Amino acid sequence: MHKDRHFLLIPGFMCDASLWQLLLPALEQRGHVQLADLNQGDSIESMAQRIQATAPAHAIVIGFSLGGYVARHLAWRLSTQAADPGPTGLVLLNTSARASTEEELRRNQQQIHMLATYPYKGQTMTALRRALHPQRQDDTAMLAHLHAMSVTLGKEVFLRQLAIQRGDGHHELPLIRCPALVVASRNDQMRSLEESEKLAHGLPHAELQIIEDCGHMSPLEKAPELIVLLDQWLKQNGL
Repeated sequence: MHKDRHFLLIPGFMCDASLWQLLLPALEQRGHVQLADLNQGDSIESMAQRIQATAPAHAIVIGFSLGGYVARHLAWRLSTQAADPGPTGLVLLNTSARASTEEELRRNQQQIHMLATYPYKGQTMTALRRALHPQRQDDTAMLAHLHAMSVTLGKEVFLRQLAIQRGDGHHELPLIRCPALVVASRNDQMRSLEESEKLAHGLPHAELQIIEDCGHMSPLEKAPELIVLLDQWLKQNGL
């Protein structure tokens, strides 16, 4: 283990710590790991502020999807505070800096209203399948894992995360000075390659890597490939 290296892992929408289960053994060989959650807070800012309170100093912050929004805002907060040198590095997986669209907000409000009438049974199979590569959309084990995370987190967390309005964060990117790795998936149906390219272009010291044959859920679909990319990036940046 690299005893001076710390990873801070922030999961995505309706994901718990088990999102990282395939990555954890390798990460724990490479440094200390701290797991964050998004179970509290009603905005990107409040979530980042809460995580900052217990985050290890000089961490390499890894954020997935919604957790990428939080990780990016956390890195901006740390980088703009004079008393804090900011994170050592930033890894953004399958995420973006764009704002929620009116259509996304409308759909989210529809789901919130429906749950006032219908019982919460976790995310729908339609939503979960959309998060996977087309060839994995009938992978019963992976679908069961995704569904179990949403059931475990429960209705209250689902409603809270669903109600978050994601503001445009591109103006924050130039102030994040640490090395950054942006990872996109070729077959991500939830985040476009253009969003990842714009995100990487806006960060002063970022590189973009694209994983082939992968949907939105890269930590579960392509864990070995992610570790290879992470090792290359750590070595190139002396982290």
